[in-house]
Amino acid sequence: MRIKILSLIFIVLPVLVACQAVPRPADEDGLTRPAQARDLSLPEGRSYLVLPRQSEVRFVVSPAGALARFGHPHVIGGAAIDGEIRLAEDFHDSGLELVIDVAQLVVDRPNWRLDEGFEPDMSESAIEDTRRNMLAADQLDAENNPFIEIRSIGLSGPRWQPDIEAQITLAGQTRELTVPVTLSMDDYNLTAVGRFSIRQSEFGITPFSAAGGSLQVADEVLIRFRIMAMAFDD
Repeated sequence: MRIKILSLIFIVLPVLVACQAVPRPADEDGLTRPAQARDLSLPEGRSYLVLPRQSEVRFVVSPAGALARFGHPHVIGGAAIDGEIRLAEDFHDSGLELVIDVAQLVVDRPNWRLDEGFEPDMSESAIEDTRRNMLAADQLDAENNPFIEIRSIGLSGPRWQPDIEAQITLAGQTRELTVPVTLSMDDYNLTAVGRFSIRQSEFGITPFSAAGGSLQVADEVLIRFRIMAMAFDD
């Protein structure tokens, strides 16, 4: 039996800035929280434009339930991130706007699976089924929600490893969360890497299940990201 992972997304968020060291994951007990009305405009400052071909997001989804051993983990992602990061004179006033094009997300590249310690090869039919289900109306609903949107609402911590408070809009649902990142930057380039987890159910997505719930897709999704951006002068 093969789990058809229809829900990975999120991304976000993902998402934001960093470099070599791996930051701590977000608090498992409070992965996201309800969104509040906020001013989400970018501050004045130096603009860095995301380089989509050099940036990457990955969503790692695992099987769950009593029959989990019959399911398959999946890695979904790709160079689907675009947007802008604005560094203010006061670093803690900086902000970002990012989008993830869900139509550009791909499924289970062998090297991604090897990175996670999974068997590298999946059948083409399993990959196509997973991608189709992921984009379906009861999952990412790509037809009505073609982008995952991420906007910062606050920044704290040191420049080299800040915590970014962000709003993420996924499948029509907007939530807030804290994303720890590791950041490297100079006057010309910015690199951000990090990882965090979200729960699909917090965005109104019911994880796939079969066999009376004995075979499921785990609610929690691990998200890894690398964002590279270049300074842009008007």
